[in-house]
Amino acid sequence: MKSVAIELILLLVLSLAAPAFAAYESGPVGPYNVSFDMNTTMEYRVIVEAPTRGVSTGIDFTRYNLTVDSTDYDAYLTLTRYEQPMPADISANMGIVLAALQGAGADQPTIYQNVTIDAKPAVLGNFRFERQFLGQGQYQEGELIVAAIYSPDAKVYENGVDRARTDCRVISTFPWEIIRDLLYTLHVEVPKEEGASIDMDNLSSPINQSSLTNQS
Repeated sequence: MKSVAIELILLLVLSLAAPAFAAYESGPVGPYNVSFDMNTTMEYRVIVEAPTRGVSTGIDFTRYNLTVDSTDYDAYLTLTRYEQPMPADISANMGIVLAALQGAGADQPTIYQNVTIDAKPAVLGNFRFERQFLGQGQYQEGELIVAAIYSPDAKVYENGVDRARTDCRVISTFPWEIIRDLLYTLHVEVPKEEGASIDMDNLSSPINQSSLTNQS
C-alpha cells in the first residue's frame, strides 16, 4: 500500500513538472471576448491596455489593445470598433496590412489574400529582414514580421461591398510556428448588441439579414 502511495505522489510530481505545450488564452478585451492558443512553452505575458479613441474619415472609433510580450518577441492585437460600418473588403484590408508592414520597416513585404481567420476572409502579410553576419562564418536569421487583419462581424451588403463595425489587426515578431497557431485559433466574440446600434442611414441592408427571418 505504501509503494502505491509513493507511485501516486511521483506521478503527481511528474505531471506538475511537465511543460505545458499549449498556451490557451481567453478573456475580455473591452466589450469583446478574445481567445487564442499560441501552442508554445515560451514564457510570455498578456497585457490588456486601456482603450484609446480617435476619428477616421469622419467616423469615431475606439481601439482596444492586447499585447503578448516575451523576452525576444512581441505580438500586438488591436480591435477597432467604429460607430458606423466601414469598408472591410480585400482592397481596404490589403492597404492596412501593407501600411503596417512598411511602418515596421519592410520594403518589399509579401501579401496573401486567400486567407481565412476566425472563419472570416482575411489578409496576411510578412517580411523577413536580411540575416546579420556575426563573424567567423556565422549568421543570425533576420527578424520575421507578420501582419494580418480581418473583421469578425463583416457582412456583405446588397451593393456587394463588405462592411464591418469591427476590425481585428495583428502584428507580430514571434516565430512563424507560434504566430501561425495564434492566428489559426484566434476567435473574437462580438457583443450581441453590436448590430442594434449601427446607423444604417444611406447604407443598403446586409444580404444575410432579413425582416422576414428571426434574428437571434
